[in-house]
Amino acid sequence: MGCGVTHLSIALANYMQSVLGRKTAIIELSGQYELRDMIQKEGGNKQKLLGICYYTDICVGQIPEIMNSRYEAFVLDLGSDYRSVREEFLRCDRKIITGSISPWKVSAYEHYLKEIIATENYESWEFLALFANLLDKKKIQKRYGVRLISIPWIENPFYLKKEDMCFLQKIV
Repeated sequence: MGCGVTHLSIALANYMQSVLGRKTAIIELSGQYELRDMIQKEGGNKQKLLGICYYTDICVGQIPEIMNSRYEAFVLDLGSDYRSVREEFLRCDRKIITGSISPWKVSAYEHYLKEIIATENYESWEFLALFANLLDKKKIQKRYGVRLISIPWIENPFYLKKEDMCFLQKIV
């Protein structure tokens, strides 16, 4: 939802690769092409960076083939158009919704939450919030009946600090 999802995706993938020792890939379906642009900047069309394989410029129909490959863990960066990626999202083992509750972004996150609560069995999902002050966080939790986990500042998702790893361990 335009609030650090790609940053968190990279951090999660690096955590699973370097800490958990799982062969990991990131699949970008956000439509933002941030990962594609990063890969091209770092090494042309190279799809691997620091041991993580990046799948960019793909369509939903290619996901089954990728998922049938040699990787042990996948991180899907699905973007904010929930309806278009719903089926892939629901196939995921771990479902993590990320949004911002800063004053200028909270209405978009609340719209997203309303849609999910009205249509899904979301009780086992993780709801994360970036830029969440305690009062706003409590209001959202009470209003929608979800537990919000605050996302701490992860300075560099490629080189994780001990406190970054502690947070990522909680959501994996």
